[in-house]
Amino acid sequence: MTGLSSDSREFEKSDHAIDLSSFGIREGISEVIVSTGFENPNAAPIGIITKSGKPFVRLFKGSHTWTNVAKERYLASNVVYDPLLFVRSTFFDLEPSEFEYVPAGGLKFPILKEAVAWVVFECVNVKNTDQALIAELVPLEAGFNEKYGKNLPVPNRGFNAVLEATVHATRYQLSGDEKYLEWIRHYETLASKCGGDGEKKAMKLLYEVLGI
Repeated sequence: MTGLSSDSREFEKSDHAIDLSSFGIREGISEVIVSTGFENPNAAPIGIITKSGKPFVRLFKGSHTWTNVAKERYLASNVVYDPLLFVRSTFFDLEPSEFEYVPAGGLKFPILKEAVAWVVFECVNVKNTDQALIAELVPLEAGFNEKYGKNLPVPNRGFNAVLEATVHATRYQLSGDEKYLEWIRHYETLASKCGGDGEKKAMKLLYEVLGI
């Protein structure tokens, strides 16, 4: 069952009947912006992996997301279609004003105001390796941003190109391998051709971050 909340967001009841696919989490890897941190919210793009209907995450050590999940055992997936927000959350800390709090499991958890849809998860069966934390995800609460309705936008090649370019940008920063710059330029061409102003602004910021 659903009900309209007082803060103009529509909530899905917290139970095992939550249909994650309705909130953007589907089989394979769903590219979302994950928010964590009760006191000091943080956001970063993360791929939520779903196999046979079971979602989990792999978080690499050293990130704010890893630190928060290791400590608090909660995260929220935010389905976002703003390419600039994806780039900003990859390389910069978002402003506290860009978050709002929703009730989940008796807690107040930060989600992004610009999320089209969101799911708050508890992280269970957490396993630590030398390089990463792996956790299974149990949905506690889910909802839609009323101003967007329940209709998730159709795929856009320009938007997807920004996502790919951002992934390669992080790999370039880690390795310095020039091959990633070639891929970034390839996806920049696609973003300019198939995207709109948002995609172009996102790629401009990406180039500024990399100094190219």
